[in-house]
Amino acid sequence: MNYRELKSYIIDQIQSIYGERESQNITEIILSDLYGVSALSTDGSQVDIKELDLVIDRLRNLEPVQYITGKSNFYGYDLAVNSGVLIPRPETEELVYWVLSDYKQDHKLLDVLDIGTGSGCIPITLKKNRPSWRLTAIDKSIDALNTAQINAKDLDCDIIFHELDFLNETSLSTLGIYDLIISNPPYIAKTELDQMSTNVKDYEPMMALVPEEGDDPLIFYSRIAIFCRNRLKPNGSVYVELNEYLATEIEQIFSIETVFSQVEIKQDLQGKNRMLKATK
Repeated sequence: MNYRELKSYIIDQIQSIYGERESQNITEIILSDLYGVSALSTDGSQVDIKELDLVIDRLRNLEPVQYITGKSNFYGYDLAVNSGVLIPRPETEELVYWVLSDYKQDHKLLDVLDIGTGSGCIPITLKKNRPSWRLTAIDKSIDALNTAQINAKDLDCDIIFHELDFLNETSLSTLGIYDLIISNPPYIAKTELDQMSTNVKDYEPMMALVPEEGDDPLIFYSRIAIFCRNRLKPNGSVYVELNEYLATEIEQIFSIETVFSQVEIKQDLQGKNRMLKATK
């Protein structure tokens, strides 16, 4: 089969599930990332149809295409992903863009901490764009850290990684004092799980979505705000991605901390309250 025939073959079998536009996008990713076949290719003979049918079955079972190809693009960088890490989202790209916009052309050495690094998408992107910054990234999951370290190595980024449970206060003594603290923490309440799409709740790591301690979707925000009392430098800032339905409550958590002189919520491109910045 040539490229056009392969594309039609896949789309015909998944379009009823994903719709026309998304089916086309998924198909192009599968052909390009798995088989190296693109619209410029005239020959797709290297594609094993039996193997492709297994891939189509995975798509029909709503497995994310990123887990099938093993990669996800974030801020222009190809990152390895697997079922041990959350698939990087566009909202997180917007959070990173906010940080980089606030620190344009900053060549000073800044100490930066990423809490719950997952694939390492946040610290890697910051390091690629601000090489003088010193990045530390933590995660409770050793599987996530292994993936993040692979991505950092592949993209030639010098990042300090620690296996650490941020909710365990006794383990925080190993951390330092930082100019910037960034996090996309677990913020989904267990009561919200039924409302989540199948491709998320059935395939992505639950510990990256739902806080493990009880059913408090605000717990990470509370702990981050407290952590900043002594671990965020004067004039430093903390940036967090938000649960859009709890943006007001999260803003209150940071506002009642007297160490912060300013707390700001920012909307994403969809007009949702998805990011917060608090400055000490």
